[in-house]
Amino acid sequence: MAKLLETKAIQKVLVEIQEIQKLVSVSGRVQFSPPVLHQTRKDYDVKRLIELLRGDWLVSVVGYFINHRPASSYAKLDDEYKVQDLIYCLGLTQIPDLQYEDPQKKNIGALTSTRVDFSSIAAKLFLEIKLANSGHIAKKIEAEISEDIVKYGKQKTFQTLIFFIYCYDYSFPNPREFERGFTGTHTIEGHQFEAFCIIKP
Repeated sequence: MAKLLETKAIQKVLVEIQEIQKLVSVSGRVQFSPPVLHQTRKDYDVKRLIELLRGDWLVSVVGYFINHRPASSYAKLDDEYKVQDLIYCLGLTQIPDLQYEDPQKKNIGALTSTRVDFSSIAAKLFLEIKLANSGHIAKKIEAEISEDIVKYGKQKTFQTLIFFIYCYDYSFPNPREFERGFTGTHTIEGHQFEAFCIIKP
């Protein structure tokens, strides 16, 4: 049953990817507008999204492109923005109001506003994407996550913070231990929230 649900989610992702191709590309980056909801649904299933991120759906989608669309840029996820594209598509299947790169308000004393990769007001969700392709980058990601937990934790608009790390041509050292180290309940300036760290593949 779980495999069937995952397959349906992948099919939805592929439909959303077709929509991506219609978007205007500026300076080599796809510019997303807030999604137009073509369905009426009241459930914003963060738990299911986490299950899908932890599952094999991304490997399946990449495998589809490798085997059936080898000329597509998505056949090789060597860029963080490509990973963001796919996760944005998957996220919409569970979180209909998911927004791309939504700038948050400035923290007190900060010179700039914080910018999270994806967010949902209804689901009270923040989602950050990281790409690891070397040991140097992996160490940088560790520092970034520690900083992000504090930075985003000062915002009171979310209850769940997800870090999704995609490894391209790189084997992340002790991935399960790394995940456990950043997964759990955090409290920043009185704001309590749940953080999840997921490393794939």
